[in-house]
Amino acid sequence: MQRALLWQDGKLETDASNQSIQNTLQEPDTMIWLDLMIENDQEKYTSLLHNVFKFSHLTLESIMEEKERSKLTQGNGYFYLVVHGLDFDTTTEKAATPKLDIVFGKNFLVTVHRDTLPWLDNVYEGLLKDEDKQNLIGRGTAYLLHAVFDALVDSYFPVLDLLDDLIDDLEDSTVNDASNEVQARIFRTKRSLAQMRRVISPQVEVANSLNTRTGELIPTEVEPYFAEVHDHLIRTFEVLDSYRDLMSGLLDVYLTTVSNRLNQVMKQLTIIATIFMPLTFITGVFGQNFLHSPQVETDRGYNFWIVLAFMAIMTLVQIWYFKYRKWI
Repeated sequence: MQRALLWQDGKLETDASNQSIQNTLQEPDTMIWLDLMIENDQEKYTSLLHNVFKFSHLTLESIMEEKERSKLTQGNGYFYLVVHGLDFDTTTEKAATPKLDIVFGKNFLVTVHRDTLPWLDNVYEGLLKDEDKQNLIGRGTAYLLHAVFDALVDSYFPVLDLLDDLIDDLEDSTVNDASNEVQARIFRTKRSLAQMRRVISPQVEVANSLNTRTGELIPTEVEPYFAEVHDHLIRTFEVLDSYRDLMSGLLDVYLTTVSNRLNQVMKQLTIIATIFMPLTFITGVFGQNFLHSPQVETDRGYNFWIVLAFMAIMTLVQIWYFKYRKWI
């Protein structure tokens, strides 16, 4: 999928053709945003980016890589930025970090991605519908880049809210239902948080580099906007870090809960065994097979009931003693 916006002479042209982009790319008063969603035909897109925008082969190779660490590199007349989104599936409890490649120069911005990015669609559609936002693209690359980067970071916070609700649910489940499924959920969530944290960590430095390394492409008056995005990234990283610590603590709580339940079961079994221990001794003594047993030869039918009553009294005394000592 390919879509392009071309701003020229105060007018916004939608779905600009490749020829129009090539003809106006070198004109100083134009602004171009080309958004590419790579699906199958990669050669078509690489040819467009190389022939029209003159991207180097190294940049094109990085763009076509499905997995790439966040970074900011400089090319011949452009900067190449790699960032990642955040997504979390509450059904499978797995995280996704779709890659977004951004290449920007003096009067163009190119975004390349493989997955559908709803937040990027909102930015694109907002430029089409809102005249005030259309002026944004006319103000230059820095403002358009900020709009895209800011929308990316803002899309993190709904995911953080989902994770917060999930962790609250896991906390309740860990205390009330310490099952193997809860343990599996804890490990899945912890793995997802580690993945997100690993992706966000380098983006904090990348956001800071946008102000320090891009020179005139990001003017001084726009730098505070990127500084705010940098602060939001730091906040996201800190929240993910705190969630990771919570999950580590939650795993300890789970193991403690399982251990306590095991101890409770073992205590109950020990009490039952202790109650039956003297009863087993008594029945063993009176159940010996000898030819002459006094309790049998002199029994008038009362010994059985006397012994049975004694065993019952002994059991009641044991139960009272266990409760007195608060063992049960």
